[in-house]
This record gives sequence, C-alpha cells and structure tokens, in this order.
Amino acid sequence: SDSGNFDAVLELLSKASKRTLPECVMMMIPEAWQDNKHLSNTKRAFYQYNSCIMEPWDGPAMIAFTDGKYIGATLDRNGLRPSRYYVTKDDVIFLSSEVGVVPDLPEASIRFKSRLEPGKMFLVDFEKGEIVSDNIIKEEVAGSQDYTKWLKDHLFTVQDWVQAAKCNVAAFNFDETNRKLNMFGYTVETLDILLY
Repeated sequence: SDSGNFDAVLELLSKASKRTLPECVMMMIPEAWQDNKHLSNTKRAFYQYNSCIMEPWDGPAMIAFTDGKYIGATLDRNGLRPSRYYVTKDDVIFLSSEVGVVPDLPEASIRFKSRLEPGKMFLVDFEKGEIVSDNIIKEEVAGSQDYTKWLKDHLFTVQDWVQAAKCNVAAFNFDETNRKLNMFGYTVETLDILLY
C-alpha cells in the first residue's frame, strides 16, 4: 500500500542516516516552496537540494510520526485532509482528522486548539518538553547544513550543460512529426491524453 511504502521509506531515511525524523518528513513531504515568496532562502535551499534526492510524496494525507524523541504530524501541501488538534490545560494533546473525536471534552479544560495547515508540521519535542512551532523546527533543520553552498557548488542543470557543451539545438521540423510519432508508437489519442 501507499501508506506502507511511505512508512518504509521514512523508517529507512531516519534509521539509516544521521537525519532527524523532522528532517526526513520535510524531505518526503515538503511544503509548497517553488513559488513561495515568503519562504526564507535557507528553507528554499533545503527544499531545492532535497528535491534532487527524491520527489515529494503528494496525496491527500495527514501523516503522524514518532521516534520516541519527537511526536508530530504534517499535512501535505495540497491540504485536502482536515487535521485539528487540541491541547488541554493538563498537557494532553489530541490530534485527529475529525472534529469531535472526544465529544465529552469540556471547553474549560482546553488551553488552545488549532488546525494543521497545508504543508505545515505539528511537533512535540519530548526532550525539551514543548510544542515546537513549524517555522522554528524547519529553520533549524534547514540551517543545519549549508545547502545554499552545496547547490551553488554542485547543482548542474540541463541549461548549464547546454551552455557548457555549446550545443546547437536544431529547429523542430513539423513536417516529420507524424512519421516520428508513429515510429515510436504514439497516436493522436495518446497525444490528447498527454497534452490535454
């Protein structure tokens, strides 16, 4: 199943490397970063670097995770799955995709309640004994390595290769289109599915 595959990849990343669990979750389910003008350069570099390692795990999902040091949840960047949490005055946390899971919870016992937003992470750090805000944990993870320098020194795009190789790209010959499409088994129906 998709959930089982996600769980296996998250376990592999967190146990077979020196990455923290929140870092692995950020790699697998990044927030929408490409066109986000409000994102810090540190986080943008982190997401760009890790986009070279793996594709985002998209799908309507709220993922809960724990390793004994952290417990948390994240919502995919599309935000199609609801996720709400309550923190009581006696430090009990309820997180669920449904409202009213605990119907007898008195309103007077609730310290605060909120919802998990698309691409955001809810995290409890047991060692610190506190809820860590989304921005703090993500800036901490993104600032743990110099991803900006790594990208500057090592990222090589197709455009870089074309310029370095001084390739002349031939103009597209529309007269040969049908012959070439037929040669590779493409039909008009296939193009309709792929392009429209």
